Amino acid sequence: MSTYNSLIRVTQPAVEPVTLAEAKSHLRVDSNDSDAEIMAMVQAAREWVETYLDRTLVHTQWAMRMEELGDEIDLPRPPVATASGYTSVSVTYTLPTGETTTLPTESYRVDRYSTPGEIYPPYASTWPPNREDENAVVVTWWGGYGASGKDVPASIRHAILMLIGFWFENRSSVLVGSISKQLEFAVESLLSTQKWGSYR
Repeated sequence: MSTYNSLIRVTQPAVEPVTLAEAKSHLRVDSNDSDAEIMAMVQAAREWVETYLDRTLVHTQWAMRMEELGDEIDLPRPPVATASGYTSVSVTYTLPTGETTTLPTESYRVDRYSTPGEIYPPYASTWPPNREDENAVVVTWWGGYGASGKDVPASIRHAILMLIGFWFENRSSVLVGSISKQLEFAVESLLSTQKWGSYR
């Protein structure tokens, strides 16, 4: 399994798993006065769920920095995207001479269906010689269930709505990002079927 020095979200998702209209319907809000506040809660809930599940919900590009190419390389924050336009995986690395180059796509295979996704050399092959150094390898790829919130599993979307509902009703007594023990149990119960563990 690979370890990395840093994991950076290159692009934010173009949409949230729950739309403003869906959130307002759940909250039974008819006016537009709280739209910005509600969408901030939607984003906070999505980030909370992504961190808890260690997954990517809506298409997002990630960049991972490593010290070397070694064995198979795990791609954190699954699932790896499979939709057309979101399948590119790029590997740049430092040669023993110190120069940086991009690995040709025919020089590695991508397993998009394992959890987490993996990249590894072709059958009976090995990685090319590479310098072991801080951040010598950079891997970029797309993760997420799809480009639309509707692609996200229903249990995850409902957990997000539950979080938004709690934060909206308790705006004066809690900080966005915190949840009660009772709600935490309910949300975690919903998300338990989607959580798969650690890739480190």
